[in-house]
Amino acid sequence: MAEDNQDKGGSMTVPKAKFIEDVESYMEGKEVEPTLNALQSLFQQYKQIEQGLQQNRIRLGNKLPEIKRALDTVKLLCDKATTGEELDMHFELTDSVYAKAKVKDAESVYLWLGANVMLEYPLEEARRLLETNHANCKNNLATNQSDLAFVKDNITITEVSIARVYNWDVKKRKEEATAKGGK
Repeated sequence: MAEDNQDKGGSMTVPKAKFIEDVESYMEGKEVEPTLNALQSLFQQYKQIEQGLQQNRIRLGNKLPEIKRALDTVKLLCDKATTGEELDMHFELTDSVYAKAKVKDAESVYLWLGANVMLEYPLEEARRLLETNHANCKNNLATNQSDLAFVKDNITITEVSIARVYNWDVKKRKEEATAKGGK
């Protein structure tokens, strides 16, 4: 079962699975079916958390290169803004559709914020915003990986606990059947 205390697996709070060392003492005064059902329920909860973390990891993994690409472009524009040099740029209109433009002395850029919202930012402000977003995305990805490792450990512990309780029940039933047959 899960301990009362919560163990942090990074940014989220998940009940830590308790390894059942002595099944005999753990099962003392408990019924097998409700105990197995509780362990199965805990196992399912961990699996749902794992699935959510994996989806979040994929989303963050896809977002990171996009932020980096935008940051590199804004840095290039910042570097070339005062030189008067004309740049040939390709920018994405939609998925797999790009347009070519000549950019000279750019003072601002438009950034997609999501939910069909685009805002104009001065170059330096856009650079700072993208640097912050890039750092946050990297931190969130690292936190997600540690959370995922924690949940996977708990899944393994819960699976082992289920197997130990089930095997204890089989052994107990076999001993009872032998005891009844021997009398």
